[in-house]
Amino acid sequence: MKNLKNLTAIFGILTLLVLGCSEIQNPLDNSDLSYSNPPSFASISLPPGAVLDSAVLSLYAEDFAGTADHHVNIHRVTAPWNEATVTYNNFAASYNPAVAASFIAIGTGWYYCEVTSLVQDWLDGIYPDYGLFIEQPEAEATRFASSEYANPALHPMLKICYSLGGSSECVIIQRGTNGIVSDANIVATLPTTNLGNEDLIYITTVGSYKKQSLFQFSVEVIQELAAIGDTVWIDENQNGLQDGGEPIFPDVTVNLYDCQDNFIATTVTDGDGFYIFDNLTPGDYYVEFIKPEGYDITLQDQGADDAIDSDADPITGKTVCTTLDPGEYDPTWDCGLYLEPQDGCTLTIGFWKTHAGFGPQANVLSQYLPIWLGNAGGSESINVTDSTIAHDILMRNVYGKNKNGITKLYAQMLGAKLNIAAGAEGTDVAAVISAADDFLADHYYTDWNSLNKATKGMVLGWMSAFDYYNNGLTGPGHCD
Repeated sequence: MKNLKNLTAIFGILTLLVLGCSEIQNPLDNSDLSYSNPPSFASISLPPGAVLDSAVLSLYAEDFAGTADHHVNIHRVTAPWNEATVTYNNFAASYNPAVAASFIAIGTGWYYCEVTSLVQDWLDGIYPDYGLFIEQPEAEATRFASSEYANPALHPMLKICYSLGGSSECVIIQRGTNGIVSDANIVATLPTTNLGNEDLIYITTVGSYKKQSLFQFSVEVIQELAAIGDTVWIDENQNGLQDGGEPIFPDVTVNLYDCQDNFIATTVTDGDGFYIFDNLTPGDYYVEFIKPEGYDITLQDQGADDAIDSDADPITGKTVCTTLDPGEYDPTWDCGLYLEPQDGCTLTIGFWKTHAGFGPQANVLSQYLPIWLGNAGGSESINVTDSTIAHDILMRNVYGKNKNGITKLYAQMLGAKLNIAAGAEGTDVAAVISAADDFLADHYYTDWNSLNKATKGMVLGWMSAFDYYNNGLTGPGHCD
């Protein structure tokens, strides 16, 4: 794994509700709301991997009418609003009537709310990010300093503390200091008037004369992104490994999915056979390789080196799921391709010999077995039931030696029957196959030396007909 440089993106925007609020008798000292190296941009960034420890909302009561307790109720806003345009009418009571939290204002000073669990809910995306609505039933007004208040130290604020790597840090969201804060009055007697630039937040109820307020605190969580990629190559020896000198494969389509099978993106390999999916949210993904026409996918997960093996399933073209951590670039997900036997064309006995499963190439021969050499059930016929028998016949050193004409007939005839089983047109050798099968039903390779000259010539003629067919000189032609 290695980190991608300069890969950051907004992971989420939080709007913070109040829960479990209480009052502080003495104003908070600003030194307690400390932070390190405040950023120059408009909002606070929590680093990747940070664990939220606490979140505290603080409001300063600048003016307080009367001596009775004032019950300040806070509700969750259910629709978006804008500080510069919101009015009593267009807000349209877009809040949940259930009281999400409340506190009692008893005089001038700071009031705070512990909101840690609810902030975590915002991070987890449980609620939409629309803010909070403040009202109170008492007729006597409570006035809080707004974000336009002359003394920036008394602006509404949110203090967030988090742990990362065994240490703790705290940051503040407060207009004029850091972060994005919106607040506005909405007044029943001024139903179409925007009051987003008032220096005080009023809340009171006198019959139909209502003054209510809206707050929104936003915080960005900057998260390092991830990437995945590698190469597609031609696995010439079909051993499932990218050996030195094997060519790359450009213009191969590669798809990316999450591990719930949701399609994420698609790309094609470049001139170097390379592909990459970057700017990814950390999480679980898999890659799908679309094999070009005429190619098969090589063996999967061969050897111990993930950097040079082929990771695609030979049937589906898909890799297994993998987890990408924040900032991770995993360049080990690749795919080897090889030319598949083509329908409607022929291959030499050399191809079938090297694709019988006894070397680095994939076994493509066994799927076409069993094949009879000689009529089925003939006393001297050979039933080629597995790749071991097929390989021995094609090698021409078990069922006689290469100077034996019947031995050579076995090999070329088996090659022809494999080609036909794989889809090649066999009309040109159909009569030869019938005659050779009749002969081999009664003759074994050990009979070669006892044959007369004419019969030997006939056998070698059949062998040559199959040889020409397998090499594409007759019949549908040799595969590319």
